[in-house]
Amino acid sequence: MKYYKKSNSRTQSLRLFFFLSVISFTVSLNCLQNLFAKETDYFPPALGPTLSWEGGVNGITTPRGRKNGFTMNKIPNAGLTLYLPLSLDWNLGLNLDLTYNNHSFLMKYNYNSKKEEYMDKDRFQFNYVSIAPTFNHSGFNIGFSFGIPVGGIYEGIDIPAVQLNNLWEVKAGWTYPIYYDATGKLNFYINANYALNGVYKNFVQDDPLRDIVPAIEPQTITNYYNPRPAGVQIGFNFLFSLIILPEEYYE
Repeated sequence: MKYYKKSNSRTQSLRLFFFLSVISFTVSLNCLQNLFAKETDYFPPALGPTLSWEGGVNGITTPRGRKNGFTMNKIPNAGLTLYLPLSLDWNLGLNLDLTYNNHSFLMKYNYNSKKEEYMDKDRFQFNYVSIAPTFNHSGFNIGFSFGIPVGGIYEGIDIPAVQLNNLWEVKAGWTYPIYYDATGKLNFYINANYALNGVYKNFVQDDPLRDIVPAIEPQTITNYYNPRPAGVQIGFNFLFSLIILPEEYYE
């Protein structure tokens, strides 16, 4: 029983460290950006394409005999971003993203004690159509995402969408405007995301590694080990202004 307590404590500590690191990093960038901000940073309603690349891990403890690993998505996330200003005097707005998202992670197993390494690893990818409202204040973003599963794949084997849960995530990040004029604005952004629920509806039944890496007694495989993707996205969007402001605003 001591093993489980240590694992739970370590997992909670890693989650807390992950979010505190992301928030500290984005707040620092936000403060730096404010040094160069205009007196009024109002930007009109805008709509445009977004494209990002994501790397991720499984954000929850694995059963014994397995180990989490980091991997990059093979294809980018893509979609549309709608920006709505919420104040004329403050740099405050709402982003609404509609995207095709991919969450990936590695799962390592078959540990070799002589070589002190895991001999096998499988790459998992889960695909979602997601809608994500996030609040933006002076470049700092925070919000959530709701994803409807399209399907998944690991090592060339399809994972049916009917086996997968809708995915709820929390998101935090930072956005920096590279260029803007009367036509629109080009933004660079970095976001971190963490799933609040597991990807499988029934992990005990549908775990793809159930027969390859069975439970090591006295441990049993339960839905506690249902994977939760955690990742970092780096991307760009170009938002076309839906209302044209006077030219002198951009001087």
